Amino acid sequence: MVLKERFVLPLAKKWIAGADLKSALEDAEKANSRGAGVVVNFLGEEITDPGMADDSMAEYLRLQQALYDKGIKGYASVKLTQLGLGADGEGMRNRLEKIATNADRLSQSLWIDMEGSAFTEKTVAAYLDVHRAHPDVGVALQAYARRSESDLDSILKEGGKVRLVKGAYKESPGFVYPTKAEVSKNFERLMVSLFERGGGFAIATHDHALVDRAKSLAADSHADFHFELLKGIRDDLKAELVEGGFKVYEYLPYGDSWWAYSKRRINEHPSNIWLLLRSFI
Repeated sequence: MVLKERFVLPLAKKWIAGADLKSALEDAEKANSRGAGVVVNFLGEEITDPGMADDSMAEYLRLQQALYDKGIKGYASVKLTQLGLGADGEGMRNRLEKIATNADRLSQSLWIDMEGSAFTEKTVAAYLDVHRAHPDVGVALQAYARRSESDLDSILKEGGKVRLVKGAYKESPGFVYPTKAEVSKNFERLMVSLFERGGGFAIATHDHALVDRAKSLAADSHADFHFELLKGIRDDLKAELVEGGFKVYEYLPYGDSWWAYSKRRINEHPSNIWLLLRSFI
């Protein structure tokens, strides 16, 4: 961990707010001051210990309350394996229900992150269950996943909300489209469906061509949607979209479990490693 902290943590701090909730709230207020909302994620995944899953739930309840108390425009986004999805399905559902109920109490939305392929089926099923009682809960779908078109259809038939992302987990070609061109083509196809049938959805990409396509679709639509971009990436694009009158949210993770998240950011865009190298010059 010493080498990770020395060589990767400086780069990770570009993408994460810090180790604690206080840091996340400070960054959230800065994003709000720039005209953007925030989607805040407490880092961590694949938790199997019930006590740790309870701790994750408690942190999300604190996060939601803190956003409300400080008048921050934003809401939480949770990974279901943080709540025990790979170990205890019933326990996970109970924890998710408490977080969703708290979001309703505070008049906040709630997002569910999509994780690796081992959890896709269960995540979609859990989402559809919780959405029936809590309509303002949404879920992320990954455009690189071959199954996402079918999942999107099922979710939209239920009136669900979707955050469309490209996907950053390393997966087999059988599960995902193997080339960037295919992923972008599928992203556009799914995005068209969202503009035709969706409501309250999010377009989460830094790809300028896809952002421009979304802007074009929006010009011919009255769809309720927002753009979502990661903390520390394409700040120029965020400012451009805000200035253009679009709703923009910044995905803002925090916590000390930053290593897995940082690896995905580097794998997703290997050129990001140059940011780290420049920091030592």
